[in-house]
Amino acid sequence: MTIEFSLGAGFAAGLLLGVAFREPANGCAFLITIPVAMFGYIWWWQSQNPDKLRSTSSLELLFGALWPSLGAVGGFLAAMLLRSLLRRLR
Repeated sequence: MTIEFSLGAGFAAGLLLGVAFREPANGCAFLITIPVAMFGYIWWWQSQNPDKLRSTSSLELLFGALWPSLGAVGGFLAAMLLRSLLRRLR
């Protein structure tokens, strides 16, 4: 999984969360699911592919959740901006 894909997938997830929740506090609190899901995915992938592990594979737990989380925050902020623009147009 590349950094660009992780950022894009995180952005899409954050955008969906921003649209799904009316209250920004609830949506922002729900953003914690992004890094938790990424930790779960990394753990699953590493347990399914022990022959492909390297000495730096443990760093994936640190940096693997960073990029989707940053993308999710950006997507969430874009959804909040879009929501406020739509309110002003009404």
